[in-house]
Amino acid sequence: MIKQSIKNYFKCFKYVFTPLGIIALGLVCGLSVAIPGIIDAVSEMCEQVLDISGKSIDFKVLIANITAAVEALDWSNPVTALGTMFSKQWFYDTIISGLNPIVSDIESYMAQIGKAVNACIGQIIVYAIVVLIFVIIAFIASYFLTKWMIRKDIAKRTIKKFIISTLIGSVLSATVASVSIWLGIKWHSSIYITVIVAFILALLFSLFNAYITHGYKKVPLKSVVNVKNAAKLLLSDCIIFVIGVAISVLIAVITNIAVGVFVAIGLISVTVAVMEMTAEAYVKELADKCCDTTADSTADTAQTAEAAATQNINVD
Repeated sequence: MIKQSIKNYFKCFKYVFTPLGIIALGLVCGLSVAIPGIIDAVSEMCEQVLDISGKSIDFKVLIANITAAVEALDWSNPVTALGTMFSKQWFYDTIISGLNPIVSDIESYMAQIGKAVNACIGQIIVYAIVVLIFVIIAFIASYFLTKWMIRKDIAKRTIKKFIISTLIGSVLSATVASVSIWLGIKWHSSIYITVIVAFILALLFSLFNAYITHGYKKVPLKSVVNVKNAAKLLLSDCIIFVIGVAISVLIAVITNIAVGVFVAIGLISVTVAVMEMTAEAYVKELADKCCDTTADSTADTAQTAEAAATQNINVD
C-alpha cells in the first residue's frame, strides 16, 4: 500500500497545473470585476476632494503614489506585506499621503476629505472581498475537478458505486461523530481517548468503504479491513503529506515564498485527493489481481480439461 500510494502520488503530479490554472482564471475573473469598480471608487473620491477643496486631483498621479507605496512594502515577506497592504489604516495613510502634495492645506478639510477617503476604502475592501470569493470558488471547483481526474486514473468507479460509497461514508462518519459525542457527555475526561479511537475508526471505516466499493465478493473482508492496513494507510498519508510539504519548501527556497505558496496550492489539491483515494486504489488493485488470478486459474483448468478430452478421444 505504501509503495503504491507514493507511486500514485508522483504519477498524479501531472495534475498540479489543473488547480493552478483554474485558480488563476478565478483571479482574473475577480480582478475583471474589481479593477473597474476600484477605479470608479477612486475617481469618485477625487471628484469629492475637488468639491471640498477646490483642488483638481490628477488621477494618474494619485495612482502612481499609491503604486509607489505598494512597491515600498517588504515583499521579501509577502504574507506580512499583504497583511499590511490590506489593512484599512494603511490604505487611509497611503491615500492621505498621496493627496497631501496635491492639496497643500489638506488639514483644513481633513474631516470631509477623511470621510471621502474612508468611503473609497470601504468600496475597495468590498471589491477585494469579491476577488477573494472568486478565488475561493475557483479553488473549490479546481479541487473537485482535480479529484475527479485523479480518480479516473487510480480508482475509477461507476455512478452506482459512487452513490453506495457516499451513503456508507455518510453513515460511518455520523456513527463516529455520535459515538464521540456520547462518550464526551458520559465521560468528560474521555476527549483524548475519543480522539484516538475516532481516528483509528476513521482509518478502518475508510478501508471498509473501499472494500464495499471495489472489493466486495472479490477479496476477503479481513484481508482489507485490519489494523495492519490501517497503520499502512496512516503511514502512506503521512509520507505523501511530508513529500508535498518538502517540495513546496524546496521550491520556495529556490525561487521565493510567493512562488512556493502558489505551487503549494496546486500540491494541496493533488495531495488531499490522493490521500482520500489511497485506500480505494489499494483495494481496487488487490481486487483486480484476485480477478486476474481467478481468470488464469479458470483458463488453466479449461485447458487441462480440453487436453484430457483430446487425449481420451485419441485413445478411443
